[in-house]
This record gives sequence, C-alpha cells and structure tokens, in this order.
Amino acid sequence: MGSIEGSIEPTLDIATLHELYKTRKLTPTSLINQIYNRIDCYPDKAVWIHLIPREEALSAATSVAEQYAATTTTTTNTNSLPPLYGIPFSVKDSIDVAGLPTTLACPSFAYTPTTTAPVVQKVLDAGGILIGKANLDQFATGLVGHRSAYGTPRCVFDPSYISGGSSSGSAVSVGAGLVSFSIATDTAGSTRVPAALNGLVGLKPTLGTLSTVGLVPACRTADCITVLAKSVADARIAWGVMRGFDEGDVFARREVPKPAPAGFGEQVLRVGSPPEALLGVLSTPYRGLFERCLSELLCIADTKVLGVKLFQAAEFDYTPFQTANDMLYGSSIVAQRLVAFDEYIQAHGLDKLHPVIKTIFEASSGFDAVRAYQDLFDLALYKRQAEKQFLENIDVLIVPSTVTHFTIAEIDEDPIERNRLMGSFTHFVNLLDLCAVALPVGKWRNPQGNLMPFGITIIGQAGRDEELMQLGERIAQHMATHLEIYDQDRK
Repeated sequence: MGSIEGSIEPTLDIATLHELYKTRKLTPTSLINQIYNRIDCYPDKAVWIHLIPREEALSAATSVAEQYAATTTTTTNTNSLPPLYGIPFSVKDSIDVAGLPTTLACPSFAYTPTTTAPVVQKVLDAGGILIGKANLDQFATGLVGHRSAYGTPRCVFDPSYISGGSSSGSAVSVGAGLVSFSIATDTAGSTRVPAALNGLVGLKPTLGTLSTVGLVPACRTADCITVLAKSVADARIAWGVMRGFDEGDVFARREVPKPAPAGFGEQVLRVGSPPEALLGVLSTPYRGLFERCLSELLCIADTKVLGVKLFQAAEFDYTPFQTANDMLYGSSIVAQRLVAFDEYIQAHGLDKLHPVIKTIFEASSGFDAVRAYQDLFDLALYKRQAEKQFLENIDVLIVPSTVTHFTIAEIDEDPIERNRLMGSFTHFVNLLDLCAVALPVGKWRNPQGNLMPFGITIIGQAGRDEELMQLGERIAQHMATHLEIYDQDRK
C-alpha cells in the first residue's frame, strides 16, 4: 500500500487520522498498535474496566481495512470511506456491547449482554474500532469519578485531582490520547463535568435523539447518551453517526423540535448567565475565569469571529433553572434509581455497593405516589417557565461547567456535599429538556504549579444541537488565544 506504517505518532483527531489513511501514511492496524503501546505506558490503570485484548483490536482493524481496501488504494475513491473509518473509541461501562460484561462499576451486578447498544453498533458499522469499556462512578451515580470498585481514574493534568464523573474513564481515555472519542452518558452532568476537568468537549444532545436502548438507566426520564472528544469537530462527527430515531426506545423522538429563529447567524445573540449571587460557590480561579470569559464574549464586535451579529447580556429570570436544579436530589426523581436497580437490590440488598452509593440509595427511598405526581407537576411548570425565558429573553445560557476542581483527598473528606456542589449548574439541563455543549476555555495554575483546565457550558433549547456546536466551536477557538491563564497570586 506504500504506507510508512509505524513511522509516525499521530494525534487522534478524526480529520488528521482520515488524512493519514487517505494518503496511505498510516493504516488502522499500525494505529491500533500505537494506541496499545500508549495504553501499556499510561500509568493510570483505573481508566478501563474491560480493555479489549490487543490482538482482538488488531483483528477488528484488519477487518475494517480489508473491507475498504479498494477504497484506500485508489485516490479517487478515498472520500467514500465511512466517517469513522479506523477511529479508536471507548464506551462507558453502563452501555452494552455484546459479549463484554456490563458492570456499572459493581462486580456483583455484572452481566454479559448478547446485543450491542444501537449507538455503539452504528459507530462500529461506520468503521470505528472499540478499544475498551471505561470506568465510571458506580451505577452512574456521582460527578466525582471516585466511586468505583475498579479504582479511581485520575485527572489527566494532575493525578492528585479527580477526573470527574460519572463518565470518569471515558473522559480520561480521551484526555490521555488513548482514543479519539468516547460514548458516554449524562443524566445530571456526568459528561459535562469530566469534560471540564480534563479539558475536553462534552456534547449532551437533545433527549430522545440518540437511542438509549442498551443503556442501563440511572434516571430513565433524564438519561442521555453523549460524546466526549478533544474538539467540537470530532464530537459532531460521532454525533452525526449515532443519532437517529429508534423505534425500540420508548423515549425516542420521531421529530426533533425546531426552535425559532432557525439560526443564530443574523441576530443579536441574547446571552443569559447565572445571577451574581449564585456565583459565590465558584472557587477563586473559576470565578475569575468565568467573568473574564463572559466579558470577552460581550466585547466582541466583529461578526466574523463568532458568526453572530453581537453578543448581548440579557435580563432574564434564572429562577426556573435554579429551582429545577435544586429538585433533582431532593425529590422523588432520585427514586428512579431504585426502579432501575430493583431486581439487583431485591437479590443482593445494598451491602455490596460502594459505601457512598449505598448511602445515596438509602436516601432515595420513602417517596410516595402523591409526592411523585407533585414533583412531575412541578417539573412541568419549571419547563414551561424556562421555555418562556428562551422565547422572550435569551437565546443561549452560559454557565460554569462546575464550581471547582477538587483533589481526591478533598472528596474523601466530604464525598456527598462536595459532589452536590459540583452539580450547581448542571442538574437542570436534562430535567428541563435542554441540549448543551461543554467547552474548555481557559486555564489556571494549581498549588503544585500544574496548569489545569477551566470550562463553560453553553445551553440551548431542545433541537439546537448543531447551532450550539457551531457557536461552541467558534467560542473555543477564540478563547484559546484570548483568555489568559488565571494566576491566583496575581492582583
């Protein structure tokens, strides 16, 4: 094939890999060998719950290459390669892959499915190469990544810090350059938080647009399949492959909402952000970076920079967003976890769970039908109130992806309250049927001298996924050169 196989160590962004494949400077098998060499050298072994053996991954890469051999050997046909040809990816271990155990980070829960989740199968059919199933907070319960029987994945920038959860292993597998993207999940922030803490993009699509068949539910009415990637461009490609109506998913949408106006390009973009009083939960560097980020956006006057006429700070009522955020763990919504795992609990009780997860499950019981219906009615009201804000006052909402970056030791000191704090601006998104993109936009220096990432999340109405990705791509590119490092010691 005329390749210079093994002579380069490529970055794993999809465009670069496709160019190398098309010019025959790289083959899927040589890439997979390089990936496994990286994995062998990477010190954090808690990233994976089930790593595909090297030979099996090489066999998959060989099969993909052989299937499209005619395409890759003729220059005129290279554009017909499938969108994820030879692209390595990981899957959060709450999502089924046939023949591989699904554990949810709980060995006594583990089972081996016979069918692969549709979203995973679509990626495989598009040429993706599965590297492994990634670690997570047990039963996808938590935002810290420190609640697993299989160890604690560490932040890729400093191993003394948490990676965030519950999609912890997924985020680290991408952030460490072991895969190009990961198929993860988000119920209350489980993709957006680890994206922020590892300098990644986290795409939380509109509910019902990516099939949740084959996902062990945490909260069925709010669960969402997501993508973690290094860039918006890579997240968009994976999302484009995975999306589509699934008849077998009872929460799937036949028609995706089409909010008006159709796009952000020709208008003043009305930007909402949390009120000043709620930003007090942010750490000093996070608050400084968030304020600078908003200030920078609002100062941009060149329409070519962000593709909108102007960013404008909007007056609006944040109450429905905050009220919905507060109700997640103080309402009957959390009892959905007991429904999802009822068979396991009946057979095993709670004693085999991670101690923190056991405490959370014990606190999730005791809600009666009257409370459940009242919570449903309340949430419907908050949805309508939030919709009114989007229709009348704001086009996008921009929030900090989380409030600070805790060390593992700090989480050990207060695992439940600090986990709750991390979701201060995340819980409401799925409850209110919104879509979101988490973006890395700045850096701060921790006491050890390491540069750590800071991220924001841009949030919009259901159906605005593509528009948010376009906007997010421009924001991330602009902030990469305009938002300086936050130095806590600098006045």
